[in-house]
Amino acid sequence: MAIVEDRNIIFLGKLGVGKSHCGNGILGLINHFTSVKGWNSGTRECEYGSATRNGRRYRVFDTPGINSIKDANNTVDVKEAITRCLLCTAPGFHALVLALSSDDRITNEDVEMVKSLEKILGKQGYEHMILAVTKMDEDYVLLEKLIAQQDQIKSLDEKCQSRRVIFGNNNQIIPVTCLKRFDDELEKLIVKNRLKGQEYFEHELYAKASRILEKDKEDYMKKHPDVTTDFAMEEVRKEAASGLSPRNPELLKVINRSCCVIL
Repeated sequence: MAIVEDRNIIFLGKLGVGKSHCGNGILGLINHFTSVKGWNSGTRECEYGSATRNGRRYRVFDTPGINSIKDANNTVDVKEAITRCLLCTAPGFHALVLALSSDDRITNEDVEMVKSLEKILGKQGYEHMILAVTKMDEDYVLLEKLIAQQDQIKSLDEKCQSRRVIFGNNNQIIPVTCLKRFDDELEKLIVKNRLKGQEYFEHELYAKASRILEKDKEDYMKKHPDVTTDFAMEEVRKEAASGLSPRNPELLKVINRSCCVIL
């Protein structure tokens, strides 16, 4: 039986740009991640999904909008959610996909969002980043012009070495050609980083987080002796990413030790 390689991906971006919609497209699923319109973030905690497509197992983490509205009844700690995602991807993730909507005017909020990401991930995060443009027809000539007109996005594009994908303007499905472009960009990114000996974006606390997940997996298999170890690990990753691990207090201690994610 052929070995299926994992592709670990984390989606980041502002509220309402379409991260969940893109994540669903990559997984080949329609409604795995909550995708909603309006001012309330559909993703309140980190969510996780995996699916096999074209001989690769895509493991996608969807994060809350970086500018999610905070209120007394539904507070989102975005730094905690993103850090939790990162720790649950051990041995590391291959790509950070930063979603940007072509509908949105670039504001100071966008600039602050990028600064916030850099504080969490460090500058090395750009070595694993792909820009995903949503709500736009697949026109890379136009995208080149749009990027050139915005100094902030131009700078971000340069830091990401112009790794960019348009995810289309269909709110129901991601066009096949867009997925093909994404897959190609992802594979080129992995090859580049693999040659440098940095296939994964790694974190110094992965070992501790992995031990917590391993304990969760052992407990899960005791309760479900008929499942495979692979299935059990997928289930505990999903629970841990959403804050539902029975050892969540231990994982929170690991998260809180990290002032920033990059080594």
